[in-house]
Amino acid sequence: MAPRESTFVSLRITSVALTPQDIEARLGLKPDTTWKIGDRTGVFGSVEKANGFALDSSLNLTISLEDHIHSLIARVAPRAQKIGELASQATIVLLCVLSRKSIPPMTFDRDDVRWLAVMGAKIDIELGLIPDPSRDAGKKSSAPSA
Repeated sequence: MAPRESTFVSLRITSVALTPQDIEARLGLKPDTTWKIGDRTGVFGSVEKANGFALDSSLNLTISLEDHIHSLIARVAPRAQKIGELASQATIVLLCVLSRKSIPPMTFDRDDVRWLAVMGAKIDIELGLIPDPSRDAGKKSSAPSA
């Protein structure tokens, strides 16, 4: 079965000074995922060098990037100022992971950017291109022959 297009968005807060429990207590939000320094995570079991606290968009993976971002910002907006207060002790990242057959438009509304600024968040976009046999066949047939 061919890989499907998908979108995943998460607000990640990492810190060597604050534990996931510290972050939860300060924000009054339950995380979707947490990890601690020394935990082994990911496919390759890499060792975490910082504690982590993640809030994920709960939308279906087929929904647009823009809708995922709006949904997640709506979830955290009431705590945006408190998230921003963590910036001196933590790194705050809006992680956007997209798998697509072609590069999609990636726009951030002015209000989304304002919320990210209030939270002291940076944006990290990871884009993976899915092979598309029909597109790739078109490229081969349009190549000039020698």
